[in-house]
Amino acid sequence: MAEKILYFGYGANRDPKMMEWITGNPNLKARPGVLKGYNLCVQRLDQVPDTVAETAPVPSTPRKILEDNWPSTFTSYIIREDPEGEVTGTIWELTPQERELVRDWELIDFGWYRDLRVKVITEDGQELEVQTEGLRDGQKFEKEVDGTNYETWLNPPLEFKKIATKSREEYTQRLQSQEGSTISGEVKELS
Repeated sequence: MAEKILYFGYGANRDPKMMEWITGNPNLKARPGVLKGYNLCVQRLDQVPDTVAETAPVPSTPRKILEDNWPSTFTSYIIREDPEGEVTGTIWELTPQERELVRDWELIDFGWYRDLRVKVITEDGQELEVQTEGLRDGQKFEKEVDGTNYETWLNPPLEFKKIATKSREEYTQRLQSQEGSTISGEVKELS
């Protein structure tokens, strides 16, 4: 059996349909979880970084990628550290390939969000170490929202479905076009 990675999804990524659209897997295992020590924030499109990251798989900025796919009214949830904060979400069991699809969807290598290793609490009080993504240093956001009682979808779900499916296909094409590499060889280790 393949190694499983625990991933904490918040915002739309706490919803089973969203994760299916990102990963292509309708049968992901999940359970509720609470992330303590972080606040949930909303970021506008004009606050998304507009520089090409050294790690970008193709020479584009996170803002440009989003502008090419979303209306100018696009907003996104993001978390940032706050000792008093709390965010509810879903703990997903992902394969390494599914985790890479989520990282690509969140434009981590493009320089939008950054990888985080955090601890979440399950309904039965278990503390689990998980991966997720959060605000990079120096990024702006519009506002903080209640991380325990918030709307899942900041943008229309059907738009998420269309764009997530397209993103997954583009990611797969990028992997296939890289000469001499295999999909398993492309899974990056997170530090």
